[in-house]
Amino acid sequence: MFPKTAICCLLIIGSFAAENLDERVSRWIGAWQTAAFRNWPQIAEAIDGKTVPMRIANADMRPDGVRLTTAWLAPTINQGDTVVHILDVKNAVAGQKIRIQNSNHGAVYFATDFSAAVRAAIATLPGITYTLATAQQVEITLTAGTYTIPITQTVSVQNIPGTVDDAPWAPGTQLQVDWILSSAPSNGAPVESGYMVESRWITHAQQGPVSNQSSAKGVPRQSVSTDARWSLLRSVPNIRTGDTVTFEIDKTNYPLTSSTKIQVVVNGASTANDLDFVAPLNESIVAGLNENVSFEPQTGTLTFGPKAVFPFTFKMTAGVGGANKDYILEIRSSEVGQIDVAQAGIRLGNPSMPAMKALIGINEASGEFGVGNYNFKYSYPGKDRIGWVAAQGFGIIRVPFVFQNIQASSGTKLNEAAMRQLDPVLGECAAQRIVCLLDMHNYGMYYLDESATSQGQPGSIGTSNARLANLWAQIASRYKDNTYVWFDLMNEPNKQTALEWVNTANAITAAIRAAGATNKIVFQGTAWEGAWTWTSSGNAKQMLKAYDPGNNYAFEAHQYLDLDGSGTSPTCVAGSGAARLEPFTSWLQKYDLHGIIGEVGWAANTGCTIEATALLHHWQTATTSTSAGGYIGLTYWAAGPWWPDGYMYLAEPRPFPNGPDPPQLVALKAFVPHH
Repeated sequence: MFPKTAICCLLIIGSFAAENLDERVSRWIGAWQTAAFRNWPQIAEAIDGKTVPMRIANADMRPDGVRLTTAWLAPTINQGDTVVHILDVKNAVAGQKIRIQNSNHGAVYFATDFSAAVRAAIATLPGITYTLATAQQVEITLTAGTYTIPITQTVSVQNIPGTVDDAPWAPGTQLQVDWILSSAPSNGAPVESGYMVESRWITHAQQGPVSNQSSAKGVPRQSVSTDARWSLLRSVPNIRTGDTVTFEIDKTNYPLTSSTKIQVVVNGASTANDLDFVAPLNESIVAGLNENVSFEPQTGTLTFGPKAVFPFTFKMTAGVGGANKDYILEIRSSEVGQIDVAQAGIRLGNPSMPAMKALIGINEASGEFGVGNYNFKYSYPGKDRIGWVAAQGFGIIRVPFVFQNIQASSGTKLNEAAMRQLDPVLGECAAQRIVCLLDMHNYGMYYLDESATSQGQPGSIGTSNARLANLWAQIASRYKDNTYVWFDLMNEPNKQTALEWVNTANAITAAIRAAGATNKIVFQGTAWEGAWTWTSSGNAKQMLKAYDPGNNYAFEAHQYLDLDGSGTSPTCVAGSGAARLEPFTSWLQKYDLHGIIGEVGWAANTGCTIEATALLHHWQTATTSTSAGGYIGLTYWAAGPWWPDGYMYLAEPRPFPNGPDPPQLVALKAFVPHH
């Protein structure tokens, strides 16, 4: 999320390791392309021989204050281009202050760093001064009057390594740079609309692999048999007498060139057996065979011919008398590739979700702000903040982190020094009896197997589900004795399908349970986890296949109330509050599943307060304290020490902790469950 201030986002097309990525701006691009600045007059300015399209607002049509008034017509620019962002100041009072920063993936890819660009911009403007507010922010003290401050930067021409793609809608790969304008905490000048978002992407010559399926030269390589990945899934978590479950065996990443075998067996942990079904396992598999698949019942061996179509499926129907048992199948002994997801279990009878009290709380964000040194690029909430959370009556917080800060490369051990920064946070949560959602805030990505700087989609060629699962197993082993820690597997997967993601999530979950951890596991959907798109995204169908052998899990969705649901606007859509949660709520209740709204946020205005109240009431009405389906948690986005005072969704007092409660915090506290 972005600060509440006026925001200008410049985005660079390219690829490299994620740093300070804000998911809202990435998703906001669709609305931006069609709506942003459409009423602004257009001009063109020649800079270094290139014509740069710009849009300038009509100064007579706005109130006093500061705004960012420059934008490109197209969303993309190229290496070597020069871009000018203009701070348009109207009727400033001498001594008023603003803050501006650029950040995100592409912020370092300019010929001149940002503070130098600001210094150059104000050098010819008498009376204007600046100071470094933080490592990423410059605070400008204004002089009186109406004037403009043009900040000029040229995108550098250099190698840009990595595979992060911040603009998948554009050809090639993209890096994002965010320009953020805000009113300063002390004697701040007004910033129009509270904030603005300006996003750009700079196209560059690809220097690293185009994707995790590519060679080092950026040319997609031919897959080989060792790339094959197998998984076993089931269609629903439980069935009752007469209901049918579909098991599916899938293979990805490698097209078969000859016949290959794999075994299907009943896992020894099963409490149900063939007698609990209308037809036994072998008979059910035989019913699913075709001319390209054969089966040896004596050994449970399936043979897939080179023309076999995946997934291979077979169905089993529950008989009478199998209630409250678990039937667990397992695949083993694959002849090609590796098995990512070996087990799938079905509950016969009613689901047995552990009952618990519903909790409401907040995201204590800052652990995801960057990659690098602690307390410089990122931070975690201190004891004072967790104590403040408890004092509000909240029972749950979400603590984001990124894997780059705790692990140097794929398959390596945890960074012990980095983990010691996280340990006291989770220890204090336990001391205060607050649930901590430990959130891997990496948008569905992980290191390439052979690179410590590039990332790819887990489960695809060159990016291992097993290695990401091993990272989570190490985390789980460290915190398995702290039941207040819940494992929030991944923030907002978005490049993979729901089926691809559930395979990754099941691989992680199996590794966590194998490490001996019984902590609650929180599954996400793909497509940014949107509650309002839970059905249309495929999550409603595919996430039913999520399987936790420990049977202690929940599902997470996110929901914002602005036009595109991205959380980048202070305007909430009328009627969105309760309606947008409904698809996720109905799904939880239909299948007796537990759910958490992991992110929700709104601005402090009348329209948003109305919709937020409706959303919170809907959530409260659908909470559950039994094994029945419904909500067990909600964490608001956001609080945290590194947010500017003007961040539009900020839900903590400033100065912290003794300032006045913002309206968002007041609203949340009104819905704290009373147990």
